[in-house]
Amino acid sequence: MSPLASVRMGRTEPSVFAEFSELSEKHHSVNLGQGFPDFPMPAFVKEAAIEAIREDYNQYSRPAGHHRLVDVLARRYSPKFDRDIDPFTEIGVVGGATNAIFSALVALVDPDDEVVCVEPYFDAPKIAADLMGATTIGVPLRTDWAETSADWRLDLDELDGALTDRTKLLVLNTPHNPTGKVFSKSELEGIATVVKKYPKLIVLTDEVYEDMVFDGLEHVHIASLPGMFERTISVFSAGKAFSATGWRVGHAIGPEELISPLVRVHQASNFSTPTPLQIATAIAFERGAQEGYFAEFSATLQAKRDKLCRLLRTAGLSPIVPQGGYFLLADTTKVGGVTTEFPLWEAPEDMPLRDRRDFAVCRLLCERAGVTAIPASAFFSLGHRHITDSLARFCFCKEDKTLDEAYKRIVHSGLNATWV
Repeated sequence: MSPLASVRMGRTEPSVFAEFSELSEKHHSVNLGQGFPDFPMPAFVKEAAIEAIREDYNQYSRPAGHHRLVDVLARRYSPKFDRDIDPFTEIGVVGGATNAIFSALVALVDPDDEVVCVEPYFDAPKIAADLMGATTIGVPLRTDWAETSADWRLDLDELDGALTDRTKLLVLNTPHNPTGKVFSKSELEGIATVVKKYPKLIVLTDEVYEDMVFDGLEHVHIASLPGMFERTISVFSAGKAFSATGWRVGHAIGPEELISPLVRVHQASNFSTPTPLQIATAIAFERGAQEGYFAEFSATLQAKRDKLCRLLRTAGLSPIVPQGGYFLLADTTKVGGVTTEFPLWEAPEDMPLRDRRDFAVCRLLCERAGVTAIPASAFFSLGHRHITDSLARFCFCKEDKTLDEAYKRIVHSGLNATWV
C-alpha cells in the first residue's frame, strides 16, 4: 500500500483477480479465472451500438438513466416483480453492477453499521464496506459434500444469529458466484422471513446472472416476494446479459428512497453512464426478447458448463455442477505436489490468504500447466476460509476451443499424473 494512501485504503485487501491476471499474462496461461467471455457479443448488440452513435446519442443523459432505457427496463421487470415499476424513480442506470454495489454502500452505510454477506461472495461489497469503515460479517453457505451447487445451503438460524440492530445491509447473490447456486423460491422465502424481523435491514441482491439459469430451473427475484420490494435493491448487468463486460452498463431497481441516494453517489462519481451504450442496451433488450436470445444464450452456456465439467473429470478434478452463472467450483483434493505448511483443512484461519493451499494449487496450475483458476478462499471472510481449501473456481463462458486447450495443457503438463 502506498504511504500516501488513506487509512481507509489500508483496510482493504489486494485483489485476487489482479494477482492471478498478472500471473496469467506472465505464463501465457489459458485464463479460466476471470468472468469475461472470449467469444464475440451478438451481432444485433453491435449493430445497436453503431445505430445509437450514428443517430447522435452522444451527449450526457440524465444521471439516473436515459428515458429510452429506463422505459424498456420498466417494461422488462414490472411483470418479473409483479408490480408497476416507475422508470424515473425506481430504476438507476449506472456504470456497471460493481458501480451499483459501490454506490449503494456509499449511499446507505455509515461507519458504525454492519454489512452481512452470504459467502462465498464477490469482493465488491466488502471493499466498499471497508472503505466506508463499516464492519463486514460473513455467513457461509455450507455443505458436507457437493455434487451440484444445490448442495450448498444457507443455515437460516446462522443468518439470524449474525444479524443485529446494527446490520444495515444483507448482501445476497443469485445465481451465485462462485458456486453457481440458484436460490429456490422456498429458500428466498426463508431468507425474507428472517429479514423481516429487522425493520431497518436492507437487502442488496446481485442478480447479474439472472438469465443464465440451467436445467429448466427458474430464477426468482427476492424483491418479488411479499413485502420485500420496499427494502431491496436489485442489481443487474447489461454487460453480463449481452457478453459485453467492457461496456460497464448496469442498473439497479428498488424503491425511490433507496434508488435516489444510490443515483446521487453515481452522479457525484460518474455523473451519467455513456449515452450511446444506454441506447444500444435499450435496443438490445427489445430485440433480444423478440428473437429469443436469452433462452438461446442460457442453452449455450449450459452446453459449455457440461463440456468443462466433462473435461475436468477426465483430467482428474471433481467439478461441482453449477445451476447457473459463469462459474463452477472444482475439488482439487487429488492434486499432489502442492507445497504448503499445513495439510488440507488444518491451516489456521489467520494464515495470509496467499499462503493457503488453494492459492498454491492455483499458482501450480498456472505456472506448470498454463491454466488460470481462482482460489476459492478469497471469496470467504476470516473464520470461514478453511471451507474451500480444496476448491478452485473455473469460468466456462469461453469458446469451446479455449476449454479444449485448457484440458490439453493440464494433461500434457503431466500434473494430473501426480494426482492421487
